[in-house]
Amino acid sequence: MHKLRFIDCETFSGTMNMAIDELLAGTLADNSNSAYLRFYQWQPATISFGYNQRIDRLIDIEAAKACGIGLVRRMTGGKMVFHNFEFTFSFGLSGDFIEKAIGRGKPFLEMFMLAIAPLVEGLKNIGVPARFASSREMQHTSSSLHCYAVAAGHSIYADNRKLVGAAGVFRQNCLTVHGSIPVLASFPPEHIFIGEQKVSQNVNMAALKDFCTSGQISDLPQSVASSYSQLLKLEVIKQPLNNSELAEAERIADHKYSNLFWKANLL
Repeated sequence: MHKLRFIDCETFSGTMNMAIDELLAGTLADNSNSAYLRFYQWQPATISFGYNQRIDRLIDIEAAKACGIGLVRRMTGGKMVFHNFEFTFSFGLSGDFIEKAIGRGKPFLEMFMLAIAPLVEGLKNIGVPARFASSREMQHTSSSLHCYAVAAGHSIYADNRKLVGAAGVFRQNCLTVHGSIPVLASFPPEHIFIGEQKVSQNVNMAALKDFCTSGQISDLPQSVASSYSQLLKLEVIKQPLNNSELAEAERIADHKYSNLFWKANLL
C-alpha cells in the first residue's frame, strides 16, 4: 500500500509555505510510492499570486507591506488569493500512482480531479454541503484578479458559493495541488489595489463558519486525511516536518520566494 504522509496544521510565513510545498513536491520524484497531504496556515495574512500574474500591475506593493500583509508568488497558476482566516492544503501524487489509478496520458483536469475528489468527501464528513461546480457556474475567463470570482471544472462549491480555490502543476512526473479553504471570508484593504480594481467585486465566497461548528472545523484536516486514505487506498502516516526539511525550506524561501519577481529572474 502506498503511504500518505500527513502533516497537520503548522503556521509559517507565505514564503516559507510556498518553499515547503516545493520541497515536498521534490520528494515525490525520489519516491513514487509515497504521497503527502499537508494542512497549514499563514502568519502574517498573505496574498499569494498565480505564477503568470503581473503583480506590479495589480497592487501597490509598498502599500500592502505597510499594512503588514505578506506577498508571495506561487509555483502554480490561477488568480490571487488572500490567505487569512483559513486552512490551506497541499497534496502531492506521483505520476506512477496516477497512471495506475486512471491510466496513462490523461488530461490535466482528470488528474486534478483524482487528487481533490477526496477533499470533497472530507468536507462532507464535517457537515459541509460540498460539491464540484456545475457547468452553469463555470467561468473560463474573468477580468477579476481574485480566485473566488471565477470557477472551473475542479472548483468546489457549497451552498451555491465557491468554497475552495485550488491550483496545481504537473512537473517532474509529479502532480502538486494546493488550495485555500476559508474558515471566515475576508478581503485585503481595497486601497492597496491599483486603479479601479476592487478585489471584492463579483466575489461570492463561502466559508466553513457558514456550515460548521468550531469543533467540526478543527476536525477538518483529520477528516480529509481519512478520505484520502479510503478513496485512494493510502496508508496515513502522521509525520511533521523535520529540522533538516525546515532548514532546506528556509534556503528555498530566501533564494526564491522572498523575491516576488522570481519567475522573471529564473527564466
